[in-house]
Amino acid sequence: MRKRFGKVFLVIVWMAAWLFSGTTASANSWGLKGKLLNAVMADHAWDDYSTLSNQAGAFAVMKARYHHALFFVDDLEKLHVYTTAVYQPEDKRGAPSLMILDQDLYLSYGENEQYVFRPWTEDGEYLLYSATIGGFQLLSNWENEEDGVSSFWANEKDSIALWPAKVRLSDFNIKLLPHSVAEVRAMNLMHAQFDSSLQCLGFVEGSGDIYNVDQPGELLHVGKKGTAAVYSAPYGKSAWRAGKGKAAAGLNGDIWLLSGYRNEEGLSYACIRYNVSERTQRIGYALCKDLGLPEIAEWHPDEPLTGFAHVDVEAAADTSLTDDPDVSQYPQFKVPKGTQFTCMGLYNDYYAYVGAEVKNNRFVDGGAIIWGFVPVRDLKPMEQEKQPEAMDKLVGSWEFFAGDSMAADYLVFNSDGTFTAGMWDWDPDTPEQMNAPRASGIWYVTKYHSYMNLYWNKPPYQLTMIYSNGQVTVRGLNFDDEGFSLTDAEGSGGYIPAAQEDVQLTEVHG
Repeated sequence: MRKRFGKVFLVIVWMAAWLFSGTTASANSWGLKGKLLNAVMADHAWDDYSTLSNQAGAFAVMKARYHHALFFVDDLEKLHVYTTAVYQPEDKRGAPSLMILDQDLYLSYGENEQYVFRPWTEDGEYLLYSATIGGFQLLSNWENEEDGVSSFWANEKDSIALWPAKVRLSDFNIKLLPHSVAEVRAMNLMHAQFDSSLQCLGFVEGSGDIYNVDQPGELLHVGKKGTAAVYSAPYGKSAWRAGKGKAAAGLNGDIWLLSGYRNEEGLSYACIRYNVSERTQRIGYALCKDLGLPEIAEWHPDEPLTGFAHVDVEAAADTSLTDDPDVSQYPQFKVPKGTQFTCMGLYNDYYAYVGAEVKNNRFVDGGAIIWGFVPVRDLKPMEQEKQPEAMDKLVGSWEFFAGDSMAADYLVFNSDGTFTAGMWDWDPDTPEQMNAPRASGIWYVTKYHSYMNLYWNKPPYQLTMIYSNGQVTVRGLNFDDEGFSLTDAEGSGGYIPAAQEDVQLTEVHG
């Protein structure tokens, strides 16, 4: 009798605990618990949200009618909200699942799509460690505790490519992460072409990092009432304007300063980012005087790292243009394959900053000027005519002589358009130097025009080297009496002829 009573008592206790926990969970509309619940409760911006996924430790995916986001509270109880880390309602991808295993965060959409993030810093920063998207994988090279992941090997069937990237959870973009080896190679080419124009709208003040949700940049304190008209480009009424032609930033709200621009008429504009809602931001240009900012006195638009690049690109696939690359990524315009743009640089790893003209929702000549953001993976530089005379001068073996490192220490250019490259082999008798790595690929030379604004010395040519492993090097090329020099935005490195027998290069395996 006593034994039976004990079992009944345990059942009652278990049911009471279950009912209590259910009552506690249902008592808040978010379906959260612990520090994450407290952090969400403290900010009324999220009153209409609820859980889309399970809560895993300090993480949960939350939903509203038109918005999904990954919510995370760190050890200091600071709330982080990452929109681009998850699919949005219009993507119709269903609910993800979350799991914490050995401190790593696993984010999964079904059995065939999974992303693993590893803690990196004490203040809650996570880095992408691996990704599996169907038959495609990104596998990280975790170098050391200080640098963390700085590159990935992309694998797909029998194809492989190296993707040099550091992907923070705070700027992770689940839609625009490369989904194939071909996309990795396309992104590598664009990043190499715009090596001198990366992060073209400015750096986060004091950090050297590009924008992410946790490092939004320089916050303006306008201290005015009213609004400032915002245009997509620094040309006022000659530029396209979002919000059905009424886009404006509230001067008493949060406005972040990205960069400045003085147009051909001498008018000073500020490139700004501002909130439209919890799920939407906008990037555009407002007059400096409307924001209480001084006029731009010194202006050097024709200098790399100061002014924009001007390189012709085209859409390699049907895509879209947005004025909000950081949060909603809302497509303001459809971009058909083959659409041509002037590319002014790369905003971040995922978006290029381009210029064009539009009329009646189409890209045309003679329309309103529009500057906006198109996915990097969907663009490619316009094909340029190769320069056979310059290529003939490069055929042979070369060694790095002086200056800054612009490419490998040894370069061997072959007449069939292939090359091999490797690093110094100071002492062939040492095992380390005998195994100095050799890489190979294809190369070509094209004309360089000074208006492209990529290289400080305005060279006549541009050298492109596409490695077999997917890496790309693009540099300005100039010939001199001793050999040739390669340049980037602010440096140069010289090469002189090398005897073939002096070039100690061995094959790389794996």
